[in-house]
Amino acid sequence: MELVECIEEYWEFVRMIRTHSENKDWFFSNSEISKDQQVEYMKINSDKYKICLLDKMPVGYIGLLKDDEITYCVHPDYKGRGIGTFMVSEIMKNNGNLSAFVYPQNEASKKVFENLGFQKRIFYFIEEKK
Repeated sequence: MELVECIEEYWEFVRMIRTHSENKDWFFSNSEISKDQQVEYMKINSDKYKICLLDKMPVGYIGLLKDDEITYCVHPDYKGRGIGTFMVSEIMKNNGNLSAFVYPQNEASKKVFENLGFQKRIFYFIEEKK
């Protein structure tokens, strides 16, 4: 696995897995994102994102919001393979104090952050989703 820059060729991949039915409920905003909205967002923010490649195929992304809040997403076909842990541990190497906001029922993300030493008080204060 490797993390690469989020160049324009990956912008649609980010939108596709971010809005995938198995992923979108884990984000604060789960509204649909149009291709045009994605392009405009990425023109400004793509430098804050990295793409995870597995055998040269994109399988996930990770980004920093507000310079210290981790956001990541793994393609549903590749979940359970350590991709989230790899991406978070890699981004931790080059950044200082980081935080993440995880819904209490998102067991996979909770496990990633706990295993990497994040404290519950940092990321469990989000109200449960209805």
